[in-house]
Order: sequence, then C-alpha cells, then structure tokens
Amino acid sequence: MGLTPQQIEYVLTVAEERSFSKAAKKLFVTQPSLSKFIINLEASLGVTLFDRSSSPITVTEAGRIFMETANRMKELEEDMTHKMNDLAGLKNGTLKLGTTPFYAANMLLKTVLQFHSKYPDIQITICEDTYPNLEEEILKGELDLMIGSVATDEELFNIEELCTEKLYLAVPRLCDINKKCTAFALEFEDIRTNSEKLFTGEYVDLALFRNENFIARSSGETGYNVLKKICRKSGFNPYTVLESNNLDTIFSFVRSNLGVALIPDTFIKFSDVTDHPVYYAIDSPEIEKYIKLVYKKNKYLSRSAIEFGNTLRELIGLGTWK
Repeated sequence: MGLTPQQIEYVLTVAEERSFSKAAKKLFVTQPSLSKFIINLEASLGVTLFDRSSSPITVTEAGRIFMETANRMKELEEDMTHKMNDLAGLKNGTLKLGTTPFYAANMLLKTVLQFHSKYPDIQITICEDTYPNLEEEILKGELDLMIGSVATDEELFNIEELCTEKLYLAVPRLCDINKKCTAFALEFEDIRTNSEKLFTGEYVDLALFRNENFIARSSGETGYNVLKKICRKSGFNPYTVLESNNLDTIFSFVRSNLGVALIPDTFIKFSDVTDHPVYYAIDSPEIEKYIKLVYKKNKYLSRSAIEFGNTLRELIGLGTWK
C-alpha cells in the first residue's frame, strides 16, 4: 500500500514524542482519534508499530522499518520541492538553518539580512538548539544547514571550516590579579579591531590565576572539560563556582566579579555589550576551534542553501561577518 502524508506525519510524531497524548497535542487532534488512526493503520499493514506495554511507548521492529521508509519518502519529497523551487529561480521556497542561540542572535545577523535583500521571497527559518539536537534534525531532513563549532561525523556530514574562534581569559576589572598582569592585559578594542598588540603581545601564564574562582560552560567544546585540561597543563585544577551553558550568563557573572572565565572572541566582538572585563591571551592549542558550515551528505542541497553559504563566505572573507 502507498503511504499518505498524514500517515507518515502521525507515525513519526508518535515515535518522536513516545506518547500518544503528547503527539496528539502536537498534531492538534484528540488522543482517542490519534490512537484509532494508528490502530487502523496497523491493521491495514498487518503489523504492530508501537509497543504500548512500556512507558514511554517504544517503536517495534516493524515501526522502525516504517520510520526509515517514511523518512526517506519525506526526504525525496523535499528534494523534489527544492529542485522545483530552483527551477523557479529562487522566487519562492524555504531555507532552514540550525545554530546555537548565541550564533543566531549575534553572528548571523548581517548574513541573513543580506541574503533576504537578494532573495526576499525565500522564507527563512532558524532553529536554535544544542548541537546534538541540530545534527539529528539535519539527518532527519528538517534542516538544510547548520552553523557551529561542534566536531561532527564526517561520514554523515559535509563539513566546511569557515573561520577560527579563539578563547580569551576574561577577568573582572576589580580583581587584584590584574595588578600583576598589566603587561599582558588586552582591551575589548584590541580583540574587536585585531590590533597590533593582539598579535605582538605575550601570553599570560595561566598559573597566575590558580587561586581565582572559575566560571565554566557546562557543555560543548569550550566546556568544563576543556577548562580543566588547559588549567592542568598549567599545574592546577580550577575551582569552579558556577557552571552555565549560556554565554550571556557566564559573561554577566564575570562582570559582577564572581570569577574568571574563558570567553570566545566571537562573543567579545559581536555581542551587544559595552562594559567589558580585562582579557588575556593563553598559549594552548585547546583555545582555538573552527566555526563550520555543516550539511547532510548525499542529500540534494537547494539553490537557496548554496546561495546562503556563498553569502556567508563572502561576509567572512570581508571580515564583516555578524
């Protein structure tokens, strides 16, 4: 039998939510009608798609096969839609981007605005989430492109390194340690403008900060494990008073004199902040990483996605990416 779009959507939503009640709310239908719909579909297929004896419900082997086939059908339909839109010369269509909340709010602004000015009829959707969730959405075909710094699987994704992101140690201005490190101190303008001092100045010895309170990111490539690794190379274990996955939160507590933290230069350059702490450069390979453009392998890349990538590269090359 051929599958209808409704059957595909209903089964995939139940599998994703692992609950008929939650899936019904997401689909804007009643739970009894959704349950009856799935039961009728299972009867017509002659298999059971969901194991209802467990809580949350689980997908059976037949359900897994159904989902794999349904996802391929969705992908083929999306590819066809993208190709038709391309033939229309970007006069309509969609572009679905995935990134973290920080990159979405601070780093993609100029790129999105410039792309929209060129192609005003393309509907842009930005999904802000964690990297694992974004990767899953790309594999499911829900996103065209992802912009981020996470290390992804090269067997599943095409990965293009766009530019580097570097961490600096941010220290509250009222912190006494600054008096011992005057020669190494960097100001916001040094980092924002890539001043001569940024490239000719000396690295600070991180061991000087062994007695300071540290504020760490709770996950990601700039998270607590990276902080520990960098500090241990300098001969000490950092004392962490706060962990957060939100850069704005971490930065606010640094400015409030709670402790010191590793802050990426992208945040320093592009966030809408005027009151900055003192910054110090650190000599460690862990403080640099690449910001990457990521998309699924063996998937048709729409012309709108290609043009967005071109706009992104152009602005990075001009040094105006924001």
